[in-house]
Amino acid sequence: MNNQDTINEEEKYPIHLYFIYFFIIITLILIILRILLYFFVISEWIQDTKDIDFYILIEGMDNGLVDFYNTIGITHWPPYYLYFWYFIFYPIYIIPYNTIIGIYIWDVFRLVLTIIVIKESPKVFKNKKDLLIFYLMCIIGFSIDAYYNNVNFLILFLLFYSYVYFERDKKWIAGILFTLATFKITALLFLPVLLIARKIKWKDLLYYLVPFFIICIPYIIFPNYFLQMFHNWFYSDEEIQGLLILDSIMWKALQPSHLMFIGLLLLIFLENLKNEDRKNLYRIIIVSIISIYYIYLTTIVFIIPVVLG
Repeated sequence: MNNQDTINEEEKYPIHLYFIYFFIIITLILIILRILLYFFVISEWIQDTKDIDFYILIEGMDNGLVDFYNTIGITHWPPYYLYFWYFIFYPIYIIPYNTIIGIYIWDVFRLVLTIIVIKESPKVFKNKKDLLIFYLMCIIGFSIDAYYNNVNFLILFLLFYSYVYFERDKKWIAGILFTLATFKITALLFLPVLLIARKIKWKDLLYYLVPFFIICIPYIIFPNYFLQMFHNWFYSDEEIQGLLILDSIMWKALQPSHLMFIGLLLLIFLENLKNEDRKNLYRIIIVSIISIYYIYLTTIVFIIPVVLG
């Protein structure tokens, strides 16, 4: 096969298309698994963990906005998202039988938004190696996010289009989308990555920090509300312990499902490196560090303590 045939093949069957098929298959498998769990006890662990994050989100909404940071019965982990998550998730919450109907809508929402990002990413980023790493990290993150029915796909979507709109010189829209993504505070990593990659200048932080400051005004008006959230950030679950003091806390911020948007941050950083040799070196180092840390985080911090517990 000559080079022209290879180019034609890639144009006809772009690699991101295969990953989209994977996302669809993963979603269908996990939907079928949920349906089977209605009728059969396949595994007690699966019975207890499948879609657990969605149920936690719903029960957290039951507290209402005023008591948003109060503990809930389904988990030891207290709520720690920024308050405006209440309004983002509210349309799903008010759906009748939200844990039956809403959960499938959330599945479809995750699949559609992820496909949009994967489909559009080759138009924004051009390096095929970096895109492949991003797709692989998305597959891992998506699988875990879909199993537990979490929210990381939404952060990926918001940060991706924040980047896109900044590229289009629509900086205030970029800042608003970034701010919406910070309902999970780890999305703030987006800004230092943009600065390090020299994608934005220091003066451009205005477009991101002003919307973020405005949306955080309730924490200034009600400082006890902020302190309650801040306290919840540092909750440490005795069941999840690693070798380091902060491992239990870091588990909230760097779970494997977060690889969806962490992969995007890595893609942005690598894409904006001009020196090819430096890019190759950074690619190897950063991917190795991420891989080693997540293997450690998953096995030592989570799986072994939970099994032994």
